[in-house]
Amino acid sequence: MAKLIKLSLFIFILAFFESPAQTLSGAFTVTGAGYSTAVVTDYQCVGLNPANLGWKRNNHLMNVGFGEADISIYSEPLKRSLVNDLFNSNKILTDEERDLAVANFTDTKLQFEGSISGFGVSFQDDKIGGFGFTVKERIIWDSQLNEESADILFRGYHSSYFDSLSVDPQTGDTTGWATAAKTVEDLFEGTHLDMLWFREYNFSYGRSIVKNQNFALYGGVGIKYIKGYSVFNYSYASGTINAYSALNPLLGVDYDEPSPSKIEGDKYQSVGSGWGLDFGVSALIAQKLRIALAVTDIGSIKWDGNVYEGENALLTDIQTAGLSNYNIFNAQDNIALDNLKWGGWEGLSEKSTDLPMNMRAGGAFLLNSKFEFGTELYLPLNEAPGAYDKLVFGLGTRITPVKWIRGSVGMVTGGETGTNIPMGLTFIPFNNDSFSWEIGVAVRDITSYFSQDKPTVSLALGLMRFSFGNMGGSSEAKNIEVLD
Repeated sequence: MAKLIKLSLFIFILAFFESPAQTLSGAFTVTGAGYSTAVVTDYQCVGLNPANLGWKRNNHLMNVGFGEADISIYSEPLKRSLVNDLFNSNKILTDEERDLAVANFTDTKLQFEGSISGFGVSFQDDKIGGFGFTVKERIIWDSQLNEESADILFRGYHSSYFDSLSVDPQTGDTTGWATAAKTVEDLFEGTHLDMLWFREYNFSYGRSIVKNQNFALYGGVGIKYIKGYSVFNYSYASGTINAYSALNPLLGVDYDEPSPSKIEGDKYQSVGSGWGLDFGVSALIAQKLRIALAVTDIGSIKWDGNVYEGENALLTDIQTAGLSNYNIFNAQDNIALDNLKWGGWEGLSEKSTDLPMNMRAGGAFLLNSKFEFGTELYLPLNEAPGAYDKLVFGLGTRITPVKWIRGSVGMVTGGETGTNIPMGLTFIPFNNDSFSWEIGVAVRDITSYFSQDKPTVSLALGLMRFSFGNMGGSSEAKNIEVLD
């Protein structure tokens, strides 16, 4: 898993220096506002609400962007000052720190999300409608451990569960044994680890359905091709186990079990593919009020490489001393991902999983050319890997004091990650009838910079977002006197 995290961070760093995101993977033009479904348009509405391709935020024919990215970590186990240690394999925990780690990681949530939009482009015409295309890669991690799993993760064979030790005289390897062994269903009740890594190629279309002076209705649809790079789901609830995985060979995780889908070697490659659909509608009422509804990520991924399914089994022994640091993403020492001794595993030829389908509803009131207020509701529609836990609600405002700068602030709550105060800032060094260039930066929770507990450490950034092509006439944005 360390290779996965390092790879994702490497991609983000490249994007930042060669070149984000409303909460829940939105667009950097509204990052920090707490809402997006009703107001974001051009290629940035692809994957959020394709109906908004039917209207333009300015008079430009095309919009294009490169390397827009965001990364976010929500950490209940570690205070903000220690979040960096989640990726630090050089730190060595003392025995006292291991004990504290077990306590901190018991029944607490750790969530990591990163995405990069490598490329996005849109073409919008009043007569034929709008077309948008994006390439986006996402990695999502969500975990919560019970006391037994946290104890074994950090203490290994020194865990209280293993009551005897043996040492191989030839190799020197130590093994911890449990004489009163339990099944993993009983031992790890309430534990789950969930990871999804995929890339999507999304083509969307939107256009006006009804349009007059006081009312405009838009509809849109998007179709996406998915390349799956890894999935891992390992959960215990109500005495049942739900465990499966399909991991990229690059990660180097070996189950030591045969599988009809096993991939030899460590070459970076996809291990699954699938299709998805997005649908959306939006409306503009009295040239002041926008409302929108969208359902996205309808579809599935068929995993057909390195596919395994977990089984219930007795946990009798283990051959690791546990983690020596807080880096639970580290595949080389991670009991959960590399050694995978929590139950038995059977190889499969393939397995299908749903995309994290969701519904978004939002609205925005366009007060004048400088102020906009909005709200948003996000509802997960299934429990697929990558789905949020619960309903998320957001509200906020965007302020444009002059045409070359725009600020935003909001409030987002729900999803078992508490209440966050996102903030964002967009600079528009060039902004005229024929060309514009935008630079955006934002964070998902500004309070994390002033508080240590349960931080959401994040950064969203876009450096190369351009629009061009003078259509002539007047855009919807100018008709309602709103600068976007």
